[in-house]
Amino acid sequence: MSRTPQEQANLDFCTRMYHEMLFRFDASKIDEFLADDYIQHSTAATGGKEGLRDFFQNRAENFPDVEFAIKASMVDGDFTMFHIHTIRHPGDPGMSIIDYFRLEGGKVKEHWEVVQEIPETLPHDNGIF
Repeated sequence: MSRTPQEQANLDFCTRMYHEMLFRFDASKIDEFLADDYIQHSTAATGGKEGLRDFFQNRAENFPDVEFAIKASMVDGDFTMFHIHTIRHPGDPGMSIIDYFRLEGGKVKEHWEVVQEIPETLPHDNGIF
């Protein structure tokens, strides 16, 4: 799939955001990656940057052994999408998460997500990812 230079920059920026901020619950990076008027659409966190700071603190305290893996990523203009495997603790089948970001002015302006618990057994042999 062909990408414009701006699309590649958007995808690279969001991939870096995962590794430097989201996967580490590092609230010190929020201003670097998120717009001042950041809009949160997720049901897991309250609005704005402060809501994300609270979310990070909660997750860091409750899931110290969490592991993440980016399984797929896509970009279309100012929108990026990532398919993430999150394992909260050893032995957890984890969650399949789709994160959807809109960038504006070189930072993330909006975030949406869809979360699916991964069951112990699947009704097929196709896997989740």
